[in-house]
Amino acid sequence: MGSWGAGQPYHPKSAQSPLLRLLTGTSWRPALRAAVGPTVVLLLAALVAAIPSDYSLDRAFPTPEFGDRFLSTLATALNALGAPFRLGFQNPITRSRSENLDVTFWVVPMTVTVLWCLALWLGLRAGLRRRKADGSQLTRGQAAGEALRTAVVLGLVTAVLGLIAGTDWNPGNTDGGYYGEGPGLKPSFSTDSGWIWAVGWTLLVGGLLAFTVYGTDALRWAAWRNPSVRGWAVAALTAGQALALTVGLASLTAFVLVAANSDQGWETPLSLAFLPNLGLLLLGLGSGATVRSDTTRGAVPGWSDYRDSHREFSFFDLHGETADWRWTGLLALAAAGLLGWTAYRRRLDTADRLRLAAVYAVLLTALTAASGGLFSTSVSLRAPTSGSWGGGNNSPSTQDTSVGLAFLSVLVACAVWALVGALLVPALLAALGGRGAAVPYGAVPYAAAPYGTTPYGAYGPVPPEVPHPGGPGFAGPPAGPVPGPVPPGVPLQAPPYGPVPPEVPHPAGPVADAPVVGVSEVLGSHDGPPAPAAGTPQPGAAPRPPEEPVDPSVWRDHP
Repeated sequence: MGSWGAGQPYHPKSAQSPLLRLLTGTSWRPALRAAVGPTVVLLLAALVAAIPSDYSLDRAFPTPEFGDRFLSTLATALNALGAPFRLGFQNPITRSRSENLDVTFWVVPMTVTVLWCLALWLGLRAGLRRRKADGSQLTRGQAAGEALRTAVVLGLVTAVLGLIAGTDWNPGNTDGGYYGEGPGLKPSFSTDSGWIWAVGWTLLVGGLLAFTVYGTDALRWAAWRNPSVRGWAVAALTAGQALALTVGLASLTAFVLVAANSDQGWETPLSLAFLPNLGLLLLGLGSGATVRSDTTRGAVPGWSDYRDSHREFSFFDLHGETADWRWTGLLALAAAGLLGWTAYRRRLDTADRLRLAAVYAVLLTALTAASGGLFSTSVSLRAPTSGSWGGGNNSPSTQDTSVGLAFLSVLVACAVWALVGALLVPALLAALGGRGAAVPYGAVPYAAAPYGTTPYGAYGPVPPEVPHPGGPGFAGPPAGPVPGPVPPGVPLQAPPYGPVPPEVPHPAGPVADAPVVGVSEVLGSHDGPPAPAAGTPQPGAAPRPPEEPVDPSVWRDHP
């Protein structure tokens, strides 16, 4: 029957699907450890919001107990993962009539989101260090498996928090007024969270972040072997650094403005949860995007008609707003300057600066699109007959309000300012530094580049930690002279398989004996090249011939 009895080994795992092998291939403990930090962040955010005891509605009801407040604020904390928060209120007027109010808030408190991602990143880094303590490197399949398990654990934790979050609260009336008149008629409140949305975004964001951390070795090797991958990796890291500084500066500006202009004591503490949202709003306005507020109302039959309202203004047309809004243009100038200065320090050429502008514009557009808010309100009156007040039984009056920046205007503004910052500012800085048009920006000679780097800075050369395993397929160290410093004005010529500096050792021992570093050390270091290790071939050795392919064991034994 088939291969039975033919002497061929049988492997039960070969019959499993690739997804099942990724889930069951190794221990789940790293994923469980990585999920502790983000879970603590959500619980602490809910606890901080639940501590104030002055939650009330026009002093008509007593303050909810701490348990009800904590479960409600926990549902609010899940907004940081993209879940909507729902608040319901039902007020019985008589035994056959009642008012119903349903409010949905869909706003992402980005401060909590940033802290959640930071806690997850720290947990993943700690797990990666434990995983690589023996000197081994993770392959692409192993990194994908760790990322998948981490995403599944985070999704399950978010689902559990979403199921326990929310509460039903039936307060007693304190003043005996309009609310809850009559014996046995008490209003009720309910809070809930759309946790399914939170689970979906948790799986996506957590999985991508985990694969980015665990796949550093795979990214490092791919960047070494492929100049295009190296260029995009450099662009992503550079754009991330510039964007972090820009959003941090804009958030600090927003906090100062809120603290200086707030009239009530709760506004400043509340703004702490939405500082990146406010900072991105100011940055988008200063960049030329349009701030838009749309309100759509639904009419109640037999009651009255409502008109929709639409309001917008931009940096170029304030529509009656004060001219103080134009000071936000300084944020756009500062963002372009930070991006250009980062590209200038990296010594990126024109192609890499175009990649940098593209990545920066996409990331900033995505963040700005997520910083807006959506509020939906539905009011209805339940009555026994259609002749009752309100026009009928359960006839709702709805109102939807959205506040944020117009997406198309944000996309155009981000693209324009990214090109200005990535192309014009570095050229201006180079001209002011005295190197204007004498040397092409992408062809800085070795002798002129600081830190002793190539045009990629510390990104280009192969690090001395890159192992070259010995064995039958390895022909030994390359022979021949290594090109020396390039004369001024002569563009650099990179080898077909990526630049290999003289200081790269070629050990003949096992791969596990080589030190292991992450992609940040290879692609993001500003330090000079380390001293050659013992056994390093001298500059008199020739590079690998162009027609000779890279040793297949490098790609087979590593990511």
